[in-house]
Amino acid sequence: MPNLPATYVTTTLRDGVVSLGARPFPRDALGAGTVVIKPDHLGICRADVKEILGSRDVMADRGPLFGHELVGAVAFAGAGTGFREGEPVTLNPNITSARTTGFAEYVLVHGTEEQLDQAVVRVPEPSRPDGVWMPEPFACVVHALRKLLHHTGLPSLRGKRAGIIGAGCAGLMFAMYARHLGAPVTVFNRGEPRRAFARQQGILADGEVLPLTDAAAPAHRDGFDIVIVATTVATPELLATAAGLAADGAVLFVYGGTRRGDSFPAGRADVDALRRRERLASVTYREKRIDLAGAYGCLREDYEEGFRLHARHPRDFPLERLASRRISLDEFPRRVMDMATGAADFPGKVLITVAPGE
Repeated sequence: MPNLPATYVTTTLRDGVVSLGARPFPRDALGAGTVVIKPDHLGICRADVKEILGSRDVMADRGPLFGHELVGAVAFAGAGTGFREGEPVTLNPNITSARTTGFAEYVLVHGTEEQLDQAVVRVPEPSRPDGVWMPEPFACVVHALRKLLHHTGLPSLRGKRAGIIGAGCAGLMFAMYARHLGAPVTVFNRGEPRRAFARQQGILADGEVLPLTDAAAPAHRDGFDIVIVATTVATPELLATAAGLAADGAVLFVYGGTRRGDSFPAGRADVDALRRRERLASVTYREKRIDLAGAYGCLREDYEEGFRLHARHPRDFPLERLASRRISLDEFPRRVMDMATGAADFPGKVLITVAPGE
């Protein structure tokens, strides 16, 4: 039997309230198809906050996302998993819903060997000691831009103008990758703190990040070949703003959260279905033809491409600079509840460090 504790600390989300406590370690759940991960670092995602608020549609085949950004090591590997203890790994939550929350000292993931091969992703050793970044959100951005290139048939974005709505972590990663692919980028964000964070961290230059109100200025109207909506929620108002930025024939790419029944233009294209099924549809908006598309989730190969990009092009992908605050697991319930209630709003990525002794 592996060297696992009798009890471990984990979080519970119930009725919109997050709590932290110790519970017996579920040794009876350790089977041939189980991998146990001991996280070193965890990230707080806006999807976590949406699940606290009950404003996210939980997909039946993927389950809740609460606690899904992590980097750690395998603490137990069942005989049928293909993993070994001590391997550095991260998690792809888009594969199996049979797992416990990542906001804990240990995470249990269950599945077939094929599922676990996709759900538990090996982390190259050199990427762990220096600087911390979360592989999952970057893998989703890599997947999204690969899908965009597939939809457009383009080998790169060279010569294309990219406008991005949202300067959260996703928007900044889209900016990094779009620039790497050859596109000049302009990021629009409503609040100044996120714009200031992007400038202070050296992720975006002054002219690359602007107030969202500037999106309506004549200098930017109809000015972009690709417009990416990378906000927490892709509201109808933000989609209309994005469509105003789009040139005739542009691609409006929806990455921000959508819910069943969302459409744009109103009653026309099913935005939620386009995003989740990763399809493309042409729509007409104010006498412009716009290709509406989106992406959802990621695959193991997207993680692997993300690791490759970061290792080979560290100046293009300074992902460690996205971290803005570090907290302990004990602090997590209070901090995340502050985020959910609007009492605090942190730019960049809030990282949880799980102390070795915990």
